[in-house]
Amino acid sequence: MFRFSNLNLAKKLSLMIAIPAVVVVIALGALDLFQLTKSLDEEHETTYSSFVHGRSDALEQWLEGVQGDVLALTSSYAITTALKDFNAAWQGYEGSVSADLRSLYIAENPHPLGQKDELLDASDGSAWSAAHQLHHVGLRSYQRARGYYDLFLFDMQGNLVYSVFKEDDFGLNFVDGAYADSGLGEVFQAGQALDAGAFHMTDIAPYGPSAGAAAMFMSAPIFEGAERIGVVAVQVPMDVMTRVLSDAEILGETGEVYLVDATGKVLTNSRHEGGFVALDQLPERPHVQSALNGESTYFPTAVGVTGAVSTAMTESVVVPGGDRWGLIFEKDRAETMQIVRKAMVVKAVELAIAVVLLALLSWLAARSVARRIGRLSTEIGELAQQKYEREIPDQACQDEIGFISRMLASLQNCLRQGAEAQAREKVVLENNAQVVRILSEALMDLARGDFRNQLTDHFPEEHKKLRYSLNDAMDGLNEVVLNVSDTAEGINRGAYEISVSADELSSRTESQAATLEQTAAALEQVTVSVKSATEHVQTVEDTVNTARSKAEESSEIVRATIQAMSGIEQSSEQISQIISVIDDIAFQTNLLALNAGVEAARAGEAGRGFAVVASEVRGLAQRSSDAALEIKALIEKSGQQVGKGVEMVGRTGDALTMIADQVKDISGLIKQISQSSQEQSTALSEISTGMSQLDQVTQSNAAMVEENTAACHLLRTDAQKLSQFVGRFKTQDSRPIAGDAQPALEVSNIKESSSAVADVPVVIADDNGVIAEDWPEPEASAAEIDWDDAAEDSFAKPAKAAAANDKWTDF
Repeated sequence: MFRFSNLNLAKKLSLMIAIPAVVVVIALGALDLFQLTKSLDEEHETTYSSFVHGRSDALEQWLEGVQGDVLALTSSYAITTALKDFNAAWQGYEGSVSADLRSLYIAENPHPLGQKDELLDASDGSAWSAAHQLHHVGLRSYQRARGYYDLFLFDMQGNLVYSVFKEDDFGLNFVDGAYADSGLGEVFQAGQALDAGAFHMTDIAPYGPSAGAAAMFMSAPIFEGAERIGVVAVQVPMDVMTRVLSDAEILGETGEVYLVDATGKVLTNSRHEGGFVALDQLPERPHVQSALNGESTYFPTAVGVTGAVSTAMTESVVVPGGDRWGLIFEKDRAETMQIVRKAMVVKAVELAIAVVLLALLSWLAARSVARRIGRLSTEIGELAQQKYEREIPDQACQDEIGFISRMLASLQNCLRQGAEAQAREKVVLENNAQVVRILSEALMDLARGDFRNQLTDHFPEEHKKLRYSLNDAMDGLNEVVLNVSDTAEGINRGAYEISVSADELSSRTESQAATLEQTAAALEQVTVSVKSATEHVQTVEDTVNTARSKAEESSEIVRATIQAMSGIEQSSEQISQIISVIDDIAFQTNLLALNAGVEAARAGEAGRGFAVVASEVRGLAQRSSDAALEIKALIEKSGQQVGKGVEMVGRTGDALTMIADQVKDISGLIKQISQSSQEQSTALSEISTGMSQLDQVTQSNAAMVEENTAACHLLRTDAQKLSQFVGRFKTQDSRPIAGDAQPALEVSNIKESSSAVADVPVVIADDNGVIAEDWPEPEASAAEIDWDDAAEDSFAKPAKAAAANDKWTDF
């Protein structure tokens, strides 16, 4: 099913430009034809009015001439003499005069019907035949000269004593005979009562003796002196009347001029073969009624006597006696409007050429606009697919499409920059997330005391130092733990040796002092490594801050994108305004068509055709208005889509803002890691200080050999506790650390030392250098220790002060 909305923009614009123009051209052509028809009708009205008026005058003059002829015959000596002779012969005839004369001059007449007048004498020897031979030639010559159908002479008894053509009425009596009620009988009977110089004319009616043809009679009385001797009558020739009316070039091929009486019967014969004949009843028509009313009226379009659409003109004819006939002139409308038809052909050719040119021009104009809009549509599709390589066309144009192209190019640039920035930020965020994940796993291993896993994952260039530093820190811690393990092992062996031999206490004490010095040095190195790791963590924090600033810049780019799309939305509104102008033009065309329809209605029948054209113009204008509204709806829908685009870009901006917030949170976490590293550095410094103090105590112990002998069992127990604590750590070295192996002791010594084991505190220095003690639960074995909690306690919790009165509290 065809729908205008399904057409592409090129076809829509072509139709919207071409159809109103074609309608206007057709309307102008129709208006020209209407004006031509109107002017031609005015010319015809003048011409036809003059023609029918002239025919009316000619007919009246002809009838007056017939009247004059009849009156002249009454005073003619030849007519009077002939009537007297025929009357005398009729009266003096021996026998049946009527039957004999009808037999001699009709039945026995050798001449055919219609030529009975050729017989001059029947050679019967009668006085009537002698009179006929004497007067017939003169009377026939008069009849022929004046063009009458027949000439009649009556005596006062109503006998038709003479007629030129000897039809069936000859010799009959018109008082009581067969044709007494005919038109001829009427004129005789009227003639009997008329005064001298008066006449009588009948209506046109069928007459039997003339083969039932229409006939009209006129009569007058004949006097000889004061005596009425008879009546003379003539049968008016209907063909002569037709010639009087129709003898004009203006009739052309289809023209007719005819008379009608008061009953609506036609009184004359058609001049065309097979046309109407006199006394045919005419249908009721406005122009026929106008003629009967005696009105002179012009009818541009009327249904003619033949049923064809004709142009008619009416007039009235005053006949002798004061009666009126209607005179009607008809001519086929097609013939009267031949000039208009020729003009229509020429105008149709002109309109066809104009329509072709308008269609071609509208197609070219619409194609130029649609092609540019199509290119923009293609570019918008490319942008929707995130393809920013192609150059936006028509940016140099200064019209609305050029403005849209420039705005679209700006949008393309903004989207390209946003995509590039987003890609960069995505890479940075992914790298940072990977780094944080790896660091988090490494720190968790570190918190669990596992130093075996080195960072071997690929780090971005800017984070490689962090990996190196953390690996170094783990190596340092691994070394420290190994050293501590060695130290614990040494202490364990020292305690063993003290328990075996108090004599070796001094040497063991010196060895322990040396070991403590090494431990202090190692702790100092660990402290330096932790400080370095803290600095690298600060570098990570700076990098994360940079990523956050980039995300904020992406938000600015998104805001610029929103502004560009707002420009596109304004351009869509301008296009909607242009469509509104087209809608206004269609509305004005509709008003013009309405006015044309009103004018056509005022013109009546003459403007009916133009009213149809005006109605079609209104319909086309309405459809153009509907099409403009559909295009406007499409532009509004495009604006809504642009608004959705703005909303989506706004959501993108919100997402980037959330990313910036997440980066900010990561920065906070890195900062916390940095603070924890600083706290570890401080704790290690305190441990180093404690080790120095421990070294001093050991030196003092060298002078307290006797006291050491008493405390050797306690020291051995403490050494075992230390070995268990150090045994939590998992180092890179495959050799066993303290807690994993025990010194070879004599069974008796092991049992003895087991019974004397006491709880030994873990010594940790606080921020002020004060030594605190963390006493472990004696029931927990190495397998029962929660190493995660122990690591957290070691690195994050200050040790609680012990109330036990032990030698270690002297530290």
